[in-house]
Amino acid sequence: MSELSQPPIVHKIEPPNWWTGMKWDHLQLMLYGNNLDGISVQACNHRLKVVAVHTRPNSHYAFIDLEIPDDLPAGNYTLEIARSNQSTTLDYPILEREDNGRRHQGFGVEDVIYLITPDRFANGDPANDRVDGILDDFDPSDPTKRHGGDLLGIIDHLPYLQDLGITTIWLNPVLENNSINSYHGYAATDLYRIDPRLGTNAEYKRLVEQSHRRQITVIFDHVSNHIGIGHPWLKDLPTETWLNGSLENHLSDKHYLLSITDPHADPYAEELLRTFWFVDSMPDLNQRDPFVANYLIQNTLWWIEYAGIDGIREDTYPYADQAFLARWAEAILKEYPDFNIVGEIWATEPAYIAKFQKENSRNFETNLPCVMDFPLSQAFRHYLEGSGKLREIYSIFAQDFLYSDTDNLMIFFDNHDMARGILIAKRNVRKTKQVMAMLLTTRGIPQLLYGTEINIRGGKSHVDLRADFPGGFPGDKRNAFTETGRTQAQNEIFSYLRRLLHLRKTHKALTLGKMVHYPPSFDSDIYKYLRIGEDEIVLVLVNGQSNKQRVDLSELSHWFDGQSRFLNLMTEEALDLNFSEGIWVEGWETLILQFNR
Repeated sequence: MSELSQPPIVHKIEPPNWWTGMKWDHLQLMLYGNNLDGISVQACNHRLKVVAVHTRPNSHYAFIDLEIPDDLPAGNYTLEIARSNQSTTLDYPILEREDNGRRHQGFGVEDVIYLITPDRFANGDPANDRVDGILDDFDPSDPTKRHGGDLLGIIDHLPYLQDLGITTIWLNPVLENNSINSYHGYAATDLYRIDPRLGTNAEYKRLVEQSHRRQITVIFDHVSNHIGIGHPWLKDLPTETWLNGSLENHLSDKHYLLSITDPHADPYAEELLRTFWFVDSMPDLNQRDPFVANYLIQNTLWWIEYAGIDGIREDTYPYADQAFLARWAEAILKEYPDFNIVGEIWATEPAYIAKFQKENSRNFETNLPCVMDFPLSQAFRHYLEGSGKLREIYSIFAQDFLYSDTDNLMIFFDNHDMARGILIAKRNVRKTKQVMAMLLTTRGIPQLLYGTEINIRGGKSHVDLRADFPGGFPGDKRNAFTETGRTQAQNEIFSYLRRLLHLRKTHKALTLGKMVHYPPSFDSDIYKYLRIGEDEIVLVLVNGQSNKQRVDLSELSHWFDGQSRFLNLMTEEALDLNFSEGIWVEGWETLILQFNR
């Protein structure tokens, strides 16, 4: 039998299904198989329209464009695929959309995000520590290997997170990473499959549903920029331009982030930024290939619709093609208007970060609602380290005029890529508490790294800072998920943070109130700010020195109409303030005082 007379064979199709009533109703299917060159395709039901068939030089792939009418009933739709005088059929599922009133809620300024590295949080199912067909990378004694944390471990501890006061969880990527040393999740090898060492697609959907029942929303960590070197595409590319470069010939170390906005940059510098490989084990996807672009957009929409997630954190945002990302974000927000997307733009210049937020002045509209506030993070960290003062934090807030929406900034002092706050503070718990207090009482959407509530120290490197949560793993001597399993010091910081988190829920001025602040003097380094709500004003006083200091309140008195009765929200003690005499604040202490208007 000649090669041209071989029948078409389809091994896999992506997306594996779609839904009725989606705004993204022109769907591009990607077929994997054999003998897919020169095929023709028709739908056996005339209501499902085959718009185009794209065959490639690589006969292992083909792309089918479908048009799905608004009124198409849910069901399995048969596609007939013909090649010469041979044909095959496949059934493609079009499903009813779910609507339980709790899906795709977004996240916002009233939330607090808890960032989890799933492999390091809790092992709820030791049976999936090693999985047939997946590289065995399990070794809890090695910080670079997998330790066994999984989705069930997170589900089991949702009551703990709810009690703590968390309203949103962000998991580092959960897709299959069938490579060594990729427990972090940022080197995907199958974009439609949850890593089986974490669980199944169904278990991820269950995690989202269980979170929603506890009023916790879920952020999906997504990567458009690159994949893992273990992805099957690397051995059999769908198109000639699927990647930027190749395994043998690609660019490295071109972190030219500022080239996107730098008026003096060589235009070629932005091209280098967009096309280099982040690391040699993470091949760079070419989003200017229209098939790659459609694949990534549809894959993202599929996960949102399938699992019911509420938001996305987009990794390495400046490194991918910016025109593609604008189209990607537009498609998501058109489909899910209440959704939120936060971009990781790791730079410390507010003017640069701000340019990526939507409705800001730039060459084109990004459509990106939220950005990670790395400039504020750096100021917090300088203060913790002792190399910076509170005035640096004040100066970051003073540049908020650069942003189109200051409430839609993710704020943090550490994350999965940064040494933990308590470590760089050299175990200065009082300063760490101060930064926690500022994080939870200023503008923006706070993010906390798992274990911050018990002051996990970790180490300086990426692998060491992502320490196991004590009590989450077989053989742990202590269970820090419980009060009795925590040390006295851990319970102290846990209680402090839990109190702050619950204050945010009950005092709307801390989330929705107008922020008014005052420059710390060069000598005293005292930061004063107000959160002004409809029925209350919260006054926050931060002493940036180790010694007790008197805080001058005279410049604030006009906000209070001569009244002086306040409540210390952390201790519930009432006090009368004399605005002319001021108030004494202990060294490295933060006072959070409420005034009812």
